[in-house]
Amino acid sequence: MPQYSEGQLFQAAQDVRVLRWPVEVQELEQLRRRGILRLLVVENGATPPVPSDSREDWIRAPVSRADFAARVAALRARAGTHRIPVLDQDGLLRYGTRMVPVSPTQMNLLQPLVERYGTLVARHELIALLRDRRGTASQNALDLHIMRIRRKVVCLGLRVRTASGRGYLLESSD
Repeated sequence: MPQYSEGQLFQAAQDVRVLRWPVEVQELEQLRRRGILRLLVVENGATPPVPSDSREDWIRAPVSRADFAARVAALRARAGTHRIPVLDQDGLLRYGTRMVPVSPTQMNLLQPLVERYGTLVARHELIALLRDRRGTASQNALDLHIMRIRRKVVCLGLRVRTASGRGYLLESSD
């Protein structure tokens, strides 16, 4: 089975950043914040990381082109075929080619929803974020903010789903 260098593999997946684990851990943190798809190549018998969201996966070196292609395809599929929301520091939520401005409070609440796109974010975690920002928070205050976020994200093709009593998840409405 032929083996390929990291450079050769990178050519095959231009939308997916390939990083060496654990050597490039600092760059990994930056890519996580930016919502970029990431495939970690675990080297030298290192313990693989636990992927933090659907935009990250790992594979152990050395890797064949077929295994690499399969892992990249699975990563793209889990991440919603390249359409992943990104929340930038300027308060813009982007999804695909569309974007919408969000308030600082909405940005604070959206951060974990975007970081864990497609997975549940606990209600108590979002209330804690409101408390940190405003000093006090209630379930009603969170409900009001979530309602406003829902109205904003619908034009992007996104929705916020409720898991009754447990939390919320951000997902595509397509």
